[in-house]
Amino acid sequence: MKRILIIVPELVAPPGILGQALIAQGVHYDAVFPVAKFASHAPMQYPGLPSSPGDYAGLIVMGGPMSAKDEHAFPFLTETMALIRAFHAADRPVLGVCLGAQIIAHAFGGEIYRMGKLESGFYQLDLTPEGQADPLFRDVTPSITTFENHYEATRNTPGAVPLVTGGACPIQAFRIGAKTYGVQFHIEVTIDIIRDWLRVFGTDFARDEPRLLTDLDQQFALHFPDYVSTCNTLTRNWLALT
Repeated sequence: MKRILIIVPELVAPPGILGQALIAQGVHYDAVFPVAKFASHAPMQYPGLPSSPGDYAGLIVMGGPMSAKDEHAFPFLTETMALIRAFHAADRPVLGVCLGAQIIAHAFGGEIYRMGKLESGFYQLDLTPEGQADPLFRDVTPSITTFENHYEATRNTPGAVPLVTGGACPIQAFRIGAKTYGVQFHIEVTIDIIRDWLRVFGTDFARDEPRLLTDLDQQFALHFPDYVSTCNTLTRNWLALT
């Protein structure tokens, strides 16, 4: 049975819907929390990040509050970038979500920049012509509504093909080579995950995007069914590359 490695930089940013979609497809995954020093496959003794892809069929890197450029404060970022390049070189699929996408871009020489404001909440984004032809977005409509939550974004990544655009930054998803993907938007969140973010990071988030406090229930009621369908389709398409 296929097994996926998921790196989770932040305890309150778990794989969520993405992890459930993997299980529904009959795939196992090991979740490694490098900051919290916990691994799902070795819960009593943290083994650290693996030094190579090993038997893993693919790599997923989730989001977190740090910058992809904070390697001195968070050494796991350097290890994660090395793993990303190793999976890429082995022709095994990689998927980065939010911070994970920025770590991928940084690993391949891309620029990570601070946007003018927090982009948070559900946004409608558009697939580029390249995105509409890409296997990751097979059976996905040309316009998608996804959840955003980020201060930083990527640009000028060598070899990166823009796949999705819109919102506050022109590159919302990209591909490097055949199987390495970054999505700036989230494909894993539930309303309870967002509520946990408000609990931990709410002072900054609510200041910069007050709709997270006033409109969250209404946003999820309106968008969540289609959002889950898109997330499941993207996960299934990514798994098909393994």
